[in-house]
Amino acid sequence: MPDIQNPADLAPVYAAIAGVQSSMPSPASSEPAPIAVSPAVGAASPYARADHVHASKVRRARLPCAADGTLTWTYSTPFDVGVVPQIQAIVETAQGVTDVLNAQIEGTPTNTSCQIRITRTQRSVVALIGLTILSIPGSVGVQQVHLSAFG
Repeated sequence: MPDIQNPADLAPVYAAIAGVQSSMPSPASSEPAPIAVSPAVGAASPYARADHVHASKVRRARLPCAADGTLTWTYSTPFDVGVVPQIQAIVETAQGVTDVLNAQIEGTPTNTSCQIRITRTQRSVVALIGLTILSIPGSVGVQQVHLSAFG
């Protein structure tokens, strides 16, 4: 039995402890990347891996609709099976356009895609009586749509 008062007798114990310590990973020296659509498993040896990425629960896109106002958005990365994401759609218009453009979701979004329909309402002001009159024109035209899906 080693004499704990004798450093020479404890040398094998200290060597074993040093071996265990040298094989332990060190802490990361930087923060991990921000949340992204495509997650990534880190491969770095530090125990707080700075090279991993958490998956985002949000998908975003800016896409043009067809001239008739329809748009099918297939998400860049599907949500998990069974997830019905909440969709937000905002139509972009040129500065000075007074028409009102509305985006609506058609049907129930799936974990891979959703259907959007854009409608345009033309706005006219009758100056003599101060009324704003809304009418619906025949064509929406190609519009850019800002989309977000939250899963």
